[in-house]
Amino acid sequence: MPDVWNGQPLPERGKTHTEIHYRLYDRRTRELLSFNSTNSIDAIVTDVLRTQQEHPGAQLAAVEYDGPAY
Repeated sequence: MPDVWNGQPLPERGKTHTEIHYRLYDRRTRELLSFNSTNSIDAIVTDVLRTQQEHPGAQLAAVEYDGPAY
């Protein structure tokens, strides 16, 4: 069964495993809060949610880099 958005089926798509290197910052203070290199968008979402819980007053900003984030 296809995914549906606003009553319309979305086109079928294949999964990708692109390497993503990123760092999460507090937009106001520019403090580095987290970083990772992964090929899983699920890992990124989990990291963002965890970082937001650990730093509830932070305004998160994500930056993607062209090489390992560490």
